[in-house]
Amino acid sequence: MCGILGRFYRQRSDRSSFTEQDLTTLAHRGPDGAGVYTDRHIQLGHTRLAIIDLTEGGHQPMTYGGDRYVITYNGEIYNYLELRTQLEAKGERFASRSDTEVLLAAYKVWGQECVSHFRGMFAFALWDAREKSLFLVRDRCGEKPLFFYQDDHYLVFASELKGLLPLLPSRPAINPAVVDLYLHYQYVPEPFTLLQGVQKIPAGHTLMVSLDNWVTEPVQYWNVEEPTKMTGLPTDTPGILRCIRERLEEAVKLTLRSDVPIGVALSGGIDSGAIAALAQKHSTTPIHAFSVGYPGRPPYDERKQAQDLAKQLGLTFHEVELPVGNFVDFFPQLVRIMDEPIADSAAFGHYAVPKAAADMGIKVLLTGLGGDELFWGYPWVTQTVTINQILASSSFLKAILPLTASPSMQRVLRKATRHSSVPSWGQRWASLLYGVGTIPKPIDQLHFYEAWPHFNETFQIKQTVYGPAMRTVGELNPFRPTDIGPRKVEQLPAAVIRLLFHTWLVSNCLSLGDRVSMSVGVETRLPLLDVELIELVMALRRHQPDHTFGQKSWLRAALKGLLPEEVLTRRKAGFQPPVGKWLSGVVMRHGNGLYDGSLTRAGILDRNKINLILEMPRQRLSDLYFAYKLVLLEEWHKGVVGTR
Repeated sequence: MCGILGRFYRQRSDRSSFTEQDLTTLAHRGPDGAGVYTDRHIQLGHTRLAIIDLTEGGHQPMTYGGDRYVITYNGEIYNYLELRTQLEAKGERFASRSDTEVLLAAYKVWGQECVSHFRGMFAFALWDAREKSLFLVRDRCGEKPLFFYQDDHYLVFASELKGLLPLLPSRPAINPAVVDLYLHYQYVPEPFTLLQGVQKIPAGHTLMVSLDNWVTEPVQYWNVEEPTKMTGLPTDTPGILRCIRERLEEAVKLTLRSDVPIGVALSGGIDSGAIAALAQKHSTTPIHAFSVGYPGRPPYDERKQAQDLAKQLGLTFHEVELPVGNFVDFFPQLVRIMDEPIADSAAFGHYAVPKAAADMGIKVLLTGLGGDELFWGYPWVTQTVTINQILASSSFLKAILPLTASPSMQRVLRKATRHSSVPSWGQRWASLLYGVGTIPKPIDQLHFYEAWPHFNETFQIKQTVYGPAMRTVGELNPFRPTDIGPRKVEQLPAAVIRLLFHTWLVSNCLSLGDRVSMSVGVETRLPLLDVELIELVMALRRHQPDHTFGQKSWLRAALKGLLPEEVLTRRKAGFQPPVGKWLSGVVMRHGNGLYDGSLTRAGILDRNKINLILEMPRQRLSDLYFAYKLVLLEEWHKGVVGTR
């Protein structure tokens, strides 16, 4: 796990070199070493977090094939031992024990198709000195980041914006349309960034650029909606559950490959519990488990459940307590760590876990991230599948759907979303129908984020505070990240999973997890996002759809006998920090920076409406979230963009 950056120069006269000193912006991602490779048209930089092959044999940038191929690489290829054996059979020879050298050999043998052989997380830039080409790659789910900027003179790339910005010719302006996206989603959906001209290589994509082919676009090589075709899959329930259990166990075993100590983030739920149980099963020593909680141990504090599970599994347990004041004080530093504005209220908790691991000398941390996205962990997501299927198969319902937009029906639905006498499932359906009726969604798009209240409520709030620069942003702008076109009824479950993977999972969960862990020199590994596990589950669903079976039905059933029954039957709690206190504390402490800040100067916000924004925390929770997102965005521009 590392930090990477580089420049590809189109003309020699355009060259301005960087040195190892310039790598300090990414030193947190790789505190164990640094290196720079320079050639006529290319410079590659690398900061190393040594996980596999701790010797100098793993140093990067690394060359191969008579120095024809050079790579700077961030990630882990978990199946590198198996690939090494295959490549040795094809005549390749290795001088190190690192997965980096295996990656280089794989490219020499298989070319761009090498990515289809990798199980792991990766972002890399591979230079072919003979062809004068640069191959940029990002892993399938987007666990590892890769930003880039390209103009007529050169292409620049880096693991983080903090590393990219010093290499640009000037500071990019903020993009109003992407600000609008951020305020709806609470994160910046890829491939967009908030800065003009700066993009992300999307998850599951490659970008090949050469002196002969300078103007190119990223090419998709993998899509969760279209898994590799598999034959001989079971159709009976016991067979399905056995396959899922075996594939998950295999994924955990692969992620245990490391030359440094490994720990696990443990909440007490089934996702992290499954990873912990399987990791301990295949470990010869007790694994360290880390959990967070809050002063006074409120009902949403899961430390007791996590500790009980750790004891049953034979783990060494550690806990971290997060006072409200710590979050407010740490907020500016946390924003800089996140690199992009991610207004997830759980961010501080997600930082605290790898920080505790780092303090214990743990450099690799397994987590259960991805289980909710792969196994229907969010009720609103399964509801969107159902409503899209109903609408796709009923012309009558399509015809009467506009009736939900009537003022009287909207009042009824809105009350139902909050009324205490309405059961939770009824509130969710009312919220979904309320959104379907009010949001100006493109006709040919699936209904999806209308089921998420904060996405909806932003439509009403933003119009009161937007400045002149936002007047050119269209009302359909928020739907650009979900524009995947129509689907047949039987295709809808997979399409909804795709929407979730391509937005929330990659741009919120994975981005946040990568930044907070790498800020303290800890590599997080996510067995539930193993490509072969994902493709197995998606292939099984083609014959046996499971979205109506209940929350994580397949996963819960597959884990019987591995986890205690009370864990398997416990309702999902999720990470629940004291949201109101944390966010209102930040707005009160840092909100005055909006008056003469970059957002006001850029015309994003109306300066005369700043008072209204700062009064929002006294009103609804959705208003507080909106105010918090703006304060975070302002702090990000000051702390990340303004420091280049």
